[in-house]
Amino acid sequence: MINTDLLESFLAVAEEKNFTFAAARMGLTQSTVSQHIRRLEAQLGQQLFQRSTHRVALLPEGERLLPHARRILSAIGDAERDLATPGVTGHVRLGVAEDFATSRLPDILRRFRRFYPGITLQIEVGLSGNLLDKFHTGCFDIVLVKTRTSTQQAMPLMADPLVWVTSPEEPDLCKQRPLPLALHPEPSVSRSMALEALTAAHIPFIITHTSLSITGLRAGVIAGLGVSVFGRHFIPDGVKIIDTLSAGLPILSDLPFSLEYHKTQPENLAVDALIRAIHENVALLDQHTLPIS
Repeated sequence: MINTDLLESFLAVAEEKNFTFAAARMGLTQSTVSQHIRRLEAQLGQQLFQRSTHRVALLPEGERLLPHARRILSAIGDAERDLATPGVTGHVRLGVAEDFATSRLPDILRRFRRFYPGITLQIEVGLSGNLLDKFHTGCFDIVLVKTRTSTQQAMPLMADPLVWVTSPEEPDLCKQRPLPLALHPEPSVSRSMALEALTAAHIPFIITHTSLSITGLRAGVIAGLGVSVFGRHFIPDGVKIIDTLSAGLPILSDLPFSLEYHKTQPENLAVDALIRAIHENVALLDQHTLPIS
């Protein structure tokens, strides 16, 4: 029988694509996570990862195990909550980056309400930089944000490939120079990553459309006002992923998402419950259902 500790380490490495990040996420040492993977591979008689100096990638055998690991760990989590002592109550103030709020948050809230009906939530959606500023002034208990800087309170959640998108009706817009861009205003992590990549590649650009909301960015892209960037799991309907090679655009880095929360003594059971629910929901993301470019 497969040990669930081994499956949890496998899932963390598969999602983080990095043993160091996986260890930090689980609160273990890197050597312990590496040992878990070796034990799992020995138990299954299969090599699951291809390891190199800078990258960890799933082999076909690991890809086959991934959905099983997610389902097993999710079912165990459901059983533990069903059998746990009921009555956790409290109030949690949550700040969420809009792309996550418009995609994964409804599933999180649906499952959370089922298991913790006594916890009330106060939710604000916005730009990650603004949410972090408010978090540090005590406005939130938890923020789920895109951030490239780590703090002692940060808990890595996922890294999503950042991709260029355009209007299906304007396929050649991405070849214009200067490149017209539709982006969030500052402070925006995806905006900074896009502009830094273009500057490093010596590609001239002009910002032709800005919007605080994804809805506004989507409208601008579909209207042909400019190309934009989104995490690949969070691409809005109606836009098309750009082939970076044919468009002459730089490949973008992964978009990092993390949780930040105030560590309190004694423990806040309501906050802990929501953090677990968020992690479990992200673990259910099916890496095979990415949008097609």
